[in-house]
Amino acid sequence: MLGSNYEKLRSRNILKKIFKSKYEIFKNRFNNFRNRFKFNLSKTISSQQIIKNEKGFLLDFTKNSYLTFHLRPKTSDNFFLESTCKIDDSMGIIIQGPVGENYDFLKNTLDIYKKLFKSSSIVVSTWKSEKKEVLKELESKNITILFNDEPDKSQSNLNHQIVSTNAGLDLLANKGIKYALKTRTDTRLNKNNLESFLIALVKSFPLKKRNDFINSRIIVPNINTYKYRLYSLTDIIMFGETLDLLKYFDKEPYEIGLKKFDIKKDSKLINDTPLVAEIFLCSRYLQKINGNINWSLDGWWESLKDYFCIIDNSSLDLFWLKYEWDYEFKYSRTYAHKFARGIDFQDWFSLYNNSKNNWKSVFSEHEKYDEKMKIKNFI
Repeated sequence: MLGSNYEKLRSRNILKKIFKSKYEIFKNRFNNFRNRFKFNLSKTISSQQIIKNEKGFLLDFTKNSYLTFHLRPKTSDNFFLESTCKIDDSMGIIIQGPVGENYDFLKNTLDIYKKLFKSSSIVVSTWKSEKKEVLKELESKNITILFNDEPDKSQSNLNHQIVSTNAGLDLLANKGIKYALKTRTDTRLNKNNLESFLIALVKSFPLKKRNDFINSRIIVPNINTYKYRLYSLTDIIMFGETLDLLKYFDKEPYEIGLKKFDIKKDSKLINDTPLVAEIFLCSRYLQKINGNINWSLDGWWESLKDYFCIIDNSSLDLFWLKYEWDYEFKYSRTYAHKFARGIDFQDWFSLYNNSKNNWKSVFSEHEKYDEKMKIKNFI
């Protein structure tokens, strides 16, 4: 209707005449202000939505940082991603731990896993004190619920983890299932085609040192796996051959295993390193493989290279409903220090290939703790 003059009536041209040379400044300030309010979180970007349905909104008032965000569905009815992979080997998943208030979270996790782990048997290994009638309703063709007798309390409830994980692994082993993925009731993996990916990792990175005790590497994400804390291999998510994981989660109680380490009476420290859950399990495992272990950074890094594989949390799209869960890259990203505390795949792959990382040039000691489990020497 306006012919060739329509361009002159566009808002940007009118604003340019009003603000003249300051137009770009005002435009950028307005866009920066507008971008702080994010109301359409389920909008289509590059032909796809990240999430199907989200009714909330975000406000961003950060000043010195670029804030990015990521959304994961809470419920299975808003989760449409599916796996397409096929595997020739058998695989099982163990979800261990208490349920309690996490029932809805677990129920939705199991419904999501029906879409993501179509070839796997799933075992929920929990306690007889849980509501059996309610949990039994979650059982199906590929989902089994185990109710275990609770052991005595121990440091970080380690005996509970050992008992529930061992029971689930034992069930898978008796079924002849070759590979197992150990998880927890408060964690969820959201990535598709993980069955083929995890098995391919084990086959792509065979053990550097052959032995008569284990067959393959254990694969873990980088969450709670630290560079400078000796033998701090995460026990939250682990993947490997079922029989290898059974040896890792040997049902020998924590108290008995602790006595086998040459430490002072009533102490839980070796070379200023606390024998907390994940460190105890990893060092006990390595001691069984090698007969003894070297409580040093070099010994820790050597074991990572020889017996384990560290992958990024993002490779699993891992969500852990605990400990500042809203910080996506906690432990693995920092811009305020010279190095990140955690070990990611890039770090591990450098170790695997004997690259000159020079990590000691940044921090030459391992993390050291006192008897109250407080760190003494780390930033």
